[in-house]
Amino acid sequence: MKAVLSGEPNLVYFVYGPINSGKTALLTKVFEELPEGYIVFYFNFRGLNIQEVDDLIKVLFEVEYGKGKEAIKEIVKELFKKEVKIVEEARGIPIPEKLFDHLFGKERKSEDVFRYLEQLFRELVRSGKKPAFVLDELQTIKEVINASGKPLIEGLFNFMVRLTKETHLCHSLCSTSDCLFIEKIYNNARLEGRSEYLLVDDLDREEAFKVYKGFGFNDKELIWDYIGGKLGDMVRLYEGKKQGLGEEEALKKMHKDVKARLSDFLERVEYGKKFFEYEGERIRIEKSKVIEIFQTFCERDVLRKEEMVPLYRNYLVSENILFYDPVEGTVRPQSRLIHRAIKELV
Repeated sequence: MKAVLSGEPNLVYFVYGPINSGKTALLTKVFEELPEGYIVFYFNFRGLNIQEVDDLIKVLFEVEYGKGKEAIKEIVKELFKKEVKIVEEARGIPIPEKLFDHLFGKERKSEDVFRYLEQLFRELVRSGKKPAFVLDELQTIKEVINASGKPLIEGLFNFMVRLTKETHLCHSLCSTSDCLFIEKIYNNARLEGRSEYLLVDDLDREEAFKVYKGFGFNDKELIWDYIGGKLGDMVRLYEGKKQGLGEEEALKKMHKDVKARLSDFLERVEYGKKFFEYEGERIRIEKSKVIEIFQTFCERDVLRKEEMVPLYRNYLVSENILFYDPVEGTVRPQSRLIHRAIKELV
């Protein structure tokens, strides 16, 4: 990631991976360790209710009251003075009040958002800064429609291609745990040759054992058997130990919780309470077909996507039970805990 950011902006990077694999933690760590001269505009859309362009504008910008339309250079100077390295979502990107009113006073147009951002990034580059534009949990804005009636995400992709491939002004990174969304992006012909995909996966055995040591874990083989290299589960185990539980006791509690949730999920499927929209049709999920897939994972850790019915593959991925890697074309349980629960339930 540091190597990517050290070069000239040339590609849009999509960071994806299983849930709780550490995507946000990785990005934050990289940004904190960047050398002087970088300024990162980072926005995490997790938990934000963004239904339309107006909501996005409110999240992106912090109005600088009392400043005229010509104040972009002043804003850049202020960013230098404050030695800001990361402009986080809580603060927003500074924008002069009069320019904000001029751009967004009547209609909330995504094109005006992109125009201002490009002006700001261009001024930062002229001043010797290296900007990066980072959107975390990008999938949460995939349904937002712009003024022309088109999904905002299309204009956003075009904008990021312009920032990187065309003008080389600003590094652009997008992160998501929604791999069905990544599949749509990956199959987008307009992004071919203009984007790259970085998988942030669970750690392998050797790396996981190093992290276990950092957490102060003792029974490494037992822990690997239960949670493998899932960083989020390591944190949960650590929290369990802080509450006075032994390692095995905490692991069994984590497993019990996951198994109970999966059992409840199967029960709701059995009573016809689970539906999934596929290719424009709302289809009821059949428990027998879910069980067939689960039985396959009793024998194997990973399947090729062609070995699964697309409807049920996509449904179980959307429920965060399975992880689908569209770049590699593989499917597997989201975690070792879920894989263990699947084996026990079927």
